[in-house]
Amino acid sequence: MKQIMTVKRLFLLFLCVPLFSFAQSVKKLPAIGTIHSIDNSSKILQQSLPAKGKIVFVFYDPGCGHCQELGVSISKEYASFGAAQIFFITMNEKTYVDTYISKYAKGLKDKKNVSFWQDPGVEFMEKFMPSSYPATYVFDAASKNLIKDFQGENDAKKIVPFLR
Repeated sequence: MKQIMTVKRLFLLFLCVPLFSFAQSVKKLPAIGTIHSIDNSSKILQQSLPAKGKIVFVFYDPGCGHCQELGVSISKEYASFGAAQIFFITMNEKTYVDTYISKYAKGLKDKKNVSFWQDPGVEFMEKFMPSSYPATYVFDAASKNLIKDFQGENDAKKIVPFLR
């Protein structure tokens, strides 16, 4: 059953990504209704967003090489992220996320301002319109305005200047 769900998600991803690659990136933080904590499906992302500071969304796939590199990079540069809230969002199941954390984001596991979330459908793709993995978005929490987005291969050092 899990393999069927994974195949369905991959199919949707390959079907939707070309459609979104011509779209404009989101400019305001949209409402998020179905993305939930990887550890607790009743904990919805929208309810966990801070009212001040910076919000960083990292939309990733645990098996993606560039996503793995970004996890390592953010772990190494964690201190530079200050008080920004970092939300890692994937469409994959918890077992894949746990493996990703243990191999590529070890230093982030117990950080208070870092959390891991699952999109059980395609809400993130529909609302944020990423063009490739990983897709990273930095928002101002108070105004909900997009500060900067990064599509594809990325490094934490490129993100940090937009957190000030």
